[in-house]
Amino acid sequence: MNFAWISSTSRFAAVSLALSTVGTFAWTGCGAAADTSMTCDDAGVCTTCDGYGCTASTGGVVSKLDSGLGKTDAKPDSGTKTDGGGDGGDGGDAKADSKDDGQTSSEASSDAAVDTSDGFTAPVCGGTNGPCACTDASDCATGQTCVAGACEATSTVCTLSSQCADGDVCANGQCVATCSAADPCATGFTCTDSVCEPTPSGTTCTSSSQCTSATAPFCVSGSCALACTATSQCPSGDYCDQGACVLNTAPTPDCTDTSQCDSGQICQAGYCLYTCTTSTQCEDIDARIPVCASNVCRSPGEANPACTTQSDCMTGQSCISNVCE
Repeated sequence: MNFAWISSTSRFAAVSLALSTVGTFAWTGCGAAADTSMTCDDAGVCTTCDGYGCTASTGGVVSKLDSGLGKTDAKPDSGTKTDGGGDGGDGGDAKADSKDDGQTSSEASSDAAVDTSDGFTAPVCGGTNGPCACTDASDCATGQTCVAGACEATSTVCTLSSQCADGDVCANGQCVATCSAADPCATGFTCTDSVCEPTPSGTTCTSSSQCTSATAPFCVSGSCALACTATSQCPSGDYCDQGACVLNTAPTPDCTDTSQCDSGQICQAGYCLYTCTTSTQCEDIDARIPVCASNVCRSPGEANPACTTQSDCMTGQSCISNVCE
């Protein structure tokens, strides 16, 4: 059998003619084998060309991705991962790539995380996993603030001593008793800067991964805390906070309506306060609240607060009754 060989110039012309009949090529390397000799037109039809001519490829029709740039690693919407597995796996379950209660990335990395097969990092604090650790309010979710190293709902944090029970003061967001050498703190508290601060109890920790007890799995304010689903499951004086039993230092609202207050008082934001028009009236009522501010009697610190949280004070200082000490 005789072969009719053609010159390289003629072969190039033949290939060019064949390509011109296919149309404009959008990308190369398509088809199952990603053969560089394979080309595809705008319709996605692939053609294989060699020195002898062009033939329709058996690779079939391919689909454009994104803007036709040939990307093959397309990603779903950010924040959601979908597993494509079948029965027995995570198949088809969409997982939101977000942190419960607004947990920050620093909190997620500081505590032991639970990794699933697809790389999703499960929340390790907040919700029912115990309060998140923090050093500043910016570490906490919206609606929370940092108190004693833990993210707490603002409803459980005081800013004024008038929000606390009689005899207690607001110190760094917690309603606690005052103390002195002659008037020591109750068991479970330490006298610091003339106020009774909660003393860490139980096993000390810096992360929940160090709390190995099944009954006290959460690290809260430096101690392993008991797990709970209701306050009734916690020791006396504690409450169930985000799944963990913690000391209750929350404010104590005393009214929902002025009719519940004493004569001369008004119910304002949940608290009974004496009304006034002059500071002299306040001095006559109670020397501890001698300033008439916005028509209610306040202490000097509440009338002109130097701080409402510990972060308002210098390092090493505490915000006690709205004064940095």
